[in-house]
Amino acid sequence: MKTLYAKQKVFKLEDHYPITDGDEQAVYQVDQNLKIFGYEVHVSHADGTPAFVVTQELMHFLPTFHVDFENGERMTIKSRISFLKKKIDVEYSDSNLLITGDVWDWDFAIQEGEREVASVTRKFLTWGDTFTLEIFDDDYSDVAVAAMIVIDRLLDIEESAN
Repeated sequence: MKTLYAKQKVFKLEDHYPITDGDEQAVYQVDQNLKIFGYEVHVSHADGTPAFVVTQELMHFLPTFHVDFENGERMTIKSRISFLKKKIDVEYSDSNLLITGDVWDWDFAIQEGEREVASVTRKFLTWGDTFTLEIFDDDYSDVAVAAMIVIDRLLDIEESAN
């Protein structure tokens, strides 16, 4: 198991921040450049090698995101309508992934079937969005970081709608 941390800027037209481990060493670098239309985030490993790109599809009733990994695999993440609990469907390889979360507590679990592979928690009362990412299966590290970025975007969309 490993724990990663992400701390974003307060005002973020563009967003560039590291995702660090418990020793505050960068593990990933997140780069989101300002776009007039759409949403696109590039994520690289600490050594600068690309890891994946997250894009949001426009013109969907419910937000839909694609994650294109450097190894050629693709993951699609779609928000679902639900009450009190947030449910997000994930299509990735042969995995049966689901993201569920409590919108009141900002806690999300990434599950493969009944097994939790990672969790994402947004901290309250911090300057800028701060996330803690617990990864229980190292094979899902990139998937968990991508899910955290999408969850953050979904929360931003919901907050701006209110």
